[in-house]
Amino acid sequence: MNTTADINAPIRILLLGSGTEVGSSLLQLSKEKNEFFWICPEESLLLDVNRRAELDDMQFDVVIDALSLRYALQSDYEKFQSTLQYFGDRANAPLIMISSARVFSGNKEVPYAETDTPDSTEPYAQALIAAESIVLSNPDNIVLRTGWLFSGQGDDFVCRTLGLIQDGVNLAYKDDLIGSPTPVSDLVRVILSMVNQGHYGAENKGVYHYCCAEEISWIRLVEAIVATSGQFDPKAQVEVEAIGDSFPEVQETSAMQRQSLSCRKIFNHFGIKQRPWRSKLRSLVKELYKAN
Repeated sequence: MNTTADINAPIRILLLGSGTEVGSSLLQLSKEKNEFFWICPEESLLLDVNRRAELDDMQFDVVIDALSLRYALQSDYEKFQSTLQYFGDRANAPLIMISSARVFSGNKEVPYAETDTPDSTEPYAQALIAAESIVLSNPDNIVLRTGWLFSGQGDDFVCRTLGLIQDGVNLAYKDDLIGSPTPVSDLVRVILSMVNQGHYGAENKGVYHYCCAEEISWIRLVEAIVATSGQFDPKAQVEVEAIGDSFPEVQETSAMQRQSLSCRKIFNHFGIKQRPWRSKLRSLVKELYKAN
């Protein structure tokens, strides 16, 4: 927490995973914000237990783990988990871990709350669940779970879908999931708000959920991407018609897995409201076509 003597000093944030989708967006979208000062150690440092002294020399107010979302299935993720334990044991700086709705099996008929126990048996989920447990062993830390992230960068599902359309590949997606798409830019807004409030006195800790408003099935999300693409690519319009023929408007959703999250707690504790995702998705698809 900041003190009266240094109330105007920037918040020093140690960012784990600055090269990830979330990490790079945190840096990009906050570059004009003088209230944040970023410290970005290389991943090799974070995985080397023999270089702890270099971490000891760093001065920071809060740690953000943006690496676990991407790194959880790597063979050396246990090494990074030991680093999370190292930071978790430090009493002088809280840690915020970005996690995923995928820690849940999806067998619940309503959105998951923070009080629900993660129960997915998938290897990716199991790795995240183990990391969450490490982080939450320190009561001053936060785990922030989020939904289906998209940014239009790298290999996210928006880019993959557009690439398949342009290549003329049939979009044979299985429609067995319900979730809440969330642009990375919106997640960044939430993370920075939590960092700010925590630095200036908010004592909210533990598990929080954030995803955008409106649930949607996976195939309907693909349909939303393709519908916008149809303004720029004739191939996309063919896919829109194909999806409409293959999936009737009224679907049986009881057998679908639900990877959506209840976000009431983050609003009650931090005043953070959910935003819609559709307008951001449309803008992003347009930007990607214009860039090509």
